[in-house]
Amino acid sequence: MISGRTTQVVVPMIGDPVAQAATPPLWNAHFQGQGIDAVCVPVHLPAAGLVSFVEWVRHARNVPGFLTTVPHKAALPGLCDHLDDEVHVLGVANTVAKRPDGTLACAMFDGRGMVAALKAAGCDLAAASVAICGAGAAGASIAVQAARQGARRLRLFDLHAPAAVRLAERLGYLGVEIELGRAQPGDVLVNAAPAGSASPFPEEIVATAPAVADCVTEPEETPLLHLARAHGCIAVPGREMAAHQAALMRAFLGLE
Repeated sequence: MISGRTTQVVVPMIGDPVAQAATPPLWNAHFQGQGIDAVCVPVHLPAAGLVSFVEWVRHARNVPGFLTTVPHKAALPGLCDHLDDEVHVLGVANTVAKRPDGTLACAMFDGRGMVAALKAAGCDLAAASVAICGAGAAGASIAVQAARQGARRLRLFDLHAPAAVRLAERLGYLGVEIELGRAQPGDVLVNAAPAGSASPFPEEIVATAPAVADCVTEPEETPLLHLARAHGCIAVPGREMAAHQAALMRAFLGLE
């Protein structure tokens, strides 16, 4: 039960829109199952309200931080006091934590969540060739973390080709081979394109993939994942990525 006690922790999840986010029900099920006196609340917040919202968080005593989805990830680093190294490079964040001194720290967990989900499914990215469709915040974060796991090659592409070019330039510091262009046989495939986009990988490429992952959380079984399972590939749904990154995000907020 949600009470008015000061011990009740409120974790807002902001976005515009936010109705598609799978995070609030997942987090609330975790809180209920663990007996944690906390609630995750979706907030449909347009960009015009972001600065005021962040200032409110600084003063709300039972709000340890907040989560975000589109379109706020790129604006948050400029409103926070401390950025982790990935945020410094990519300029995007999806989690903000309030420190004991009242300052705000931000981090990005999409990539870490996807890597953890792939590992849990039995896919080791060490020395792998990883093809990522989508050069937005999620795709960029996944690329960084795949490189940190020892991937030997990243293949990047986006429906808006200049976005992939810009991402490749930004990731040059990783010291991993980066190619622009669509997936090749034998690549680990990751779809980080916006929900509703057509499957970016043809069947002949999917058929040879060691693993296929999709960031889309609704529906859980996307056409891409259905095709991957039909060919006996490891298939990692977006909800698995969300569940793994949720544990990392809660730890960042001090809720584990």
